[in-house]
Amino acid sequence: MQRERLQNYVGNGTPVQPTFSATEMQRRLDAIRGVMAKNGIDAALFTSYHCINYYSDFLFCQFGRRYGFLVDHNVATSISAGIDGGQPWRRTFGGKNVTYTDWQKDNYFHAIRQLTGGVKRLGIEFDHITIDTLNLLKSEFPNMEFVDIAAHSMRLRMIKSAEEITHIEKMTRIADIGGGAVVEAIEVGAPEHEVALHSTATMVREIA
Repeated sequence: MQRERLQNYVGNGTPVQPTFSATEMQRRLDAIRGVMAKNGIDAALFTSYHCINYYSDFLFCQFGRRYGFLVDHNVATSISAGIDGGQPWRRTFGGKNVTYTDWQKDNYFHAIRQLTGGVKRLGIEFDHITIDTLNLLKSEFPNMEFVDIAAHSMRLRMIKSAEEITHIEKMTRIADIGGGAVVEAIEVGAPEHEVALHSTATMVREIA
């Protein structure tokens, strides 16, 4: 009996409070889709921590598995491993998610295939993707052209919106508080872990 290749966790639990507003997240997707349209890219497969988080608001923990965020000109979908259950869906902006199982080693690429029908030019992050993964993509999708979208994405991330600046200012204030806590805890003979614990606990309480 062939075990399931994909699982559906859409609707599993309640979506979390997002980091940014829907307007901000849509602005980011609109910007990268503008780049895609200008460069004749049908869809983009983001694989790095920074791009998946930037465009989806989902921050994954790899655990030896592949993750992705597939953006075409209409839909954006996170691709996650079954180990995470419904968490990726709860955290992905727009609520689109595909979960693959571990029962077959190529299930990650099977998930991509479900999202890339008709795609001829696929944007990928040349500065992040491994040679192994690139070779597997070429093997799985022999008729697809892979083009670099990393530099374009980096330039978009560098220019901060007003909402991003406000968020950064909040986080730097928290970091300053953590630094002050380090100064409070440092003394001759104080173990490093105690200093770190005091700083971390102070920041966590302030965030809470």
